[in-house]
Amino acid sequence: MGILVEFFVNICIVITLLFAYLQLRWNKLEGTYSRKVMTIIDGLAGGILGNILMYFSIQVTDQTIVDLRHIPVIILFLFIGFKPAILSGLLIIAGRFIYGINASSIGALLLMICLLVGFYFIRRQHRKEGHLFKEAMIMLVHSNLVFLIVIAVLVQNWNLLKSLIPIYWAISFVGGLLSVFVVNYLRNSHELFKKYEEQSTVDYLTGLNNVREFDKAGNTLFNQAQKDDLRLSLLMIDIDYFKQVNDTYGHSSGDLVLQQLGEVLKENARSFDVVSRNGGEEFSVILQDCSKERALEIAERIRSAVQNHSFTISNGETISITVSIGASTYPNKVTSIDEMIKQADQSLYSAKRNGRNCVKSA
Repeated sequence: MGILVEFFVNICIVITLLFAYLQLRWNKLEGTYSRKVMTIIDGLAGGILGNILMYFSIQVTDQTIVDLRHIPVIILFLFIGFKPAILSGLLIIAGRFIYGINASSIGALLLMICLLVGFYFIRRQHRKEGHLFKEAMIMLVHSNLVFLIVIAVLVQNWNLLKSLIPIYWAISFVGGLLSVFVVNYLRNSHELFKKYEEQSTVDYLTGLNNVREFDKAGNTLFNQAQKDDLRLSLLMIDIDYFKQVNDTYGHSSGDLVLQQLGEVLKENARSFDVVSRNGGEEFSVILQDCSKERALEIAERIRSAVQNHSFTISNGETISITVSIGASTYPNKVTSIDEMIKQADQSLYSAKRNGRNCVKSA
């Protein structure tokens, strides 16, 4: 019963630390460090986890300890890659020698080398199949067989081995498969969350920022402009007579026009400007560190590009459209982002009243 409890502690440690590290990795580390640095960090994390498991290992003889140190290596092979798995294996080997250089530590070295070589070829052979749990099971069988050979050589006590080995095999399979399940579940949940998070800020039709992201970016950039004494301009853009496009050619053609207009806007705005679809046929461009004069130049460039662009609709025909644009600039007559949006909207209405297909500013 004592051995079973100690193995259960090992499983709890594996699951807890895997969960904690993955949250840190996805929420703090990814996107902050390069892929090469992340490889090192992942390898270090796997090595640290393996050494923690050795610290809570089961003392079989005076020199021999057993634990689940192979599980972090399997996880790295399956979910991250070959290089961090190798690094973690080397760190686990180094950690084992801290407990002393003897026959058992040499056996642990040979065990880890055999595991790394076997895991590498198993991963290489089965990676394209996409059967994660089948691959994990094969790795665990390989690991347990190698362990059986090494432990049988080191512990030449049949009475001890016949009780230890079945428990080890059972706990290794349960702990390994449970760890793979948890990491796979967390990974899928994280990817789904990122997908929903992206969809909450991106317009589904055009791929531009949606109105929620427009509001967020507008507030952030306006506060930054106030803080750093920078100029900030805003263009509100509306398609002229868009209802006629939908009525004449159908909503599917209207959607194609909106998608192509989004591309035209991105091509004619600067790379660091914030282009959004605010709803319906209304778009916006937030121009960072941009004077009124420069904003009007960009607005006119956009207006002209739209007028000269041939928009392909669902039946393969091409049509032409025009846009009206209203502009406002901070700090010209505005003291808040709401006033800036209001002035740009008023300028847009002025452009509509003055014949459309033109640019007006506050």
